[in-house]
Amino acid sequence: MIKRIITYFLIITVLLYGFRYLHYKGLLIQTTGYYGKLNTAFFQKNSYDVIFLGSSRAEMHYNTRLFDSLTGSNSFNLSVAGASPQAAFAILKAYLFNSKAPKFLIYEVDYHYLHFTNDHIKDFNNYFPFLSNSVLRSEFNKIDGRMNQFYYNPYFSLPFTGSKNLSTGLHGWLNIPNQKDSLYYKGYFKESLRPALKFQKVEPYEAVFNMSNRNYMDSIAGLCKQNNIHLCFVSSPIFAGGKVNLTNKKQITDKVKNIATINGISYIDLSSLSFCNDRSLFIDHFHLNYLGANKFTEHFCSVFNNKIASSTLK
Repeated sequence: MIKRIITYFLIITVLLYGFRYLHYKGLLIQTTGYYGKLNTAFFQKNSYDVIFLGSSRAEMHYNTRLFDSLTGSNSFNLSVAGASPQAAFAILKAYLFNSKAPKFLIYEVDYHYLHFTNDHIKDFNNYFPFLSNSVLRSEFNKIDGRMNQFYYNPYFSLPFTGSKNLSTGLHGWLNIPNQKDSLYYKGYFKESLRPALKFQKVEPYEAVFNMSNRNYMDSIAGLCKQNNIHLCFVSSPIFAGGKVNLTNKKQITDKVKNIATINGISYIDLSSLSFCNDRSLFIDHFHLNYLGANKFTEHFCSVFNNKIASSTLK
């Protein structure tokens, strides 16, 4: 009886590993869209000149196609939704494990987000196929201590995988693109699906600067210094300049400036540009749609050439 149980357990284990391998393979063979982006970031050998790093705001605000055409650069948007400074540090470090360091790193500082703690990874199951990048696994495990278990143990990882993730893997095997795949270009996500911002009730709040976030901004600066990367902190547009939501904006941005000064880098606050009151350019108070992203990227190209790269706009 015991021998039979052991035999069944071994068979089931082999089948689970096999099923997980096939599922991950269906995700990893995708060269476009979200999984194509992560595959580029964590497994390929890249040599981009400019990297954009941050959360969904950076992913949606820095149009790499437009940026490259206006600056002559070869850029990639490494930003992912919900990335805290610690998660951004982990992603950058994992990227550098296989790829050549860029000349410039633009780190999007979400000053309205810096009061949150770093105790989770948004959509953590999406990263399961990429945990064989040992740097990514090690750094993510510092945020979520289950990451090693997710990597080694299919009994543990499969219940967290989710039907949507499984469906996306099947799409890869069948070579059927997902709805959003065509909206990605070199890591930039073109937000053209959601409607423009309507009236949205907000509860103004006073933010505090979480010390862990402050420390990992230092870590990003230190990693860039080690790799001879020119780092610049930037805050991109927020509806109404962020003043509708954040009552102590100046106090928080002054702290960001202080961190930048200590690390010998620049902080450029572009959160209150002239078009930031135009609802047609936003989907919510914190995210531009693709029309807003185009408008902002054009402006940022001028800033990049004249203030960051010290060159003239083509």
